Amino acid sequence: MGLDRTSFLVATGGAAVGLTVTGAAAAPESRPRTPKQALDRLMAGNGRFVRGKLTSVKAIVERRRDVAGGQKPYAILLTCADSRVPPEHVFDKGLGEIFVCRVAGNILEAQIIGSIEYSVTHFDSLLVMVLGHQRCGAVNDTIKLVEADKKAPGHIQSIVDAIAPVVRANPRNGLPDAAYVDKIVKANARAVTKSLLQRSAILRSAVSAKKLNVVAAEYSLDSGKVQLLH
Repeated sequence: MGLDRTSFLVATGGAAVGLTVTGAAAAPESRPRTPKQALDRLMAGNGRFVRGKLTSVKAIVERRRDVAGGQKPYAILLTCADSRVPPEHVFDKGLGEIFVCRVAGNILEAQIIGSIEYSVTHFDSLLVMVLGHQRCGAVNDTIKLVEADKKAPGHIQSIVDAIAPVVRANPRNGLPDAAYVDKIVKANARAVTKSLLQRSAILRSAVSAKKLNVVAAEYSLDSGKVQLLH
């Protein structure tokens, strides 16, 4: 998403166009019991999204009633606030399945870390995924500002300040714009994942106990596919 938009911090969803809801209503799947199962469940859902075969909106009224009294999301998503990257659609997940934190550039701030820790400690969430995305406007604008040695207006500069160290640590080296933006998107997701573990003793403890996994990934706007970053 572009940082010149006044709604850059607003987490927006949207109806997925051209997607098919398949099959009759079925009983909800049992909750994953391990971090690997949680990741596999997310990636399977993304596969359905890529094929346009969503299942999460089946029996939505019944599901809404089921989770009205409480939630137990098994995965946490830290994603950009870009309106083209709605996590529930991207991973074909229904109400109560994923705990979503959204901010331009999928950056870290104290409140984001606290929200993630809350889901881990209160809901025993098994997975944290930091999800960057193709052609991220926050990354693109940060690159331009860093290279021009300029500042962004207002509080937008706080987002630039968070991404700028990644830009400076990963020089362009002659890459064209699109390739360089993609390079920084990946590097930023990895850097946020690393920083999250460095800054949170709660998450480090859960990872050490093999109760939690923290991964970085990138979403393709063109294909809809999520690629894990190693």
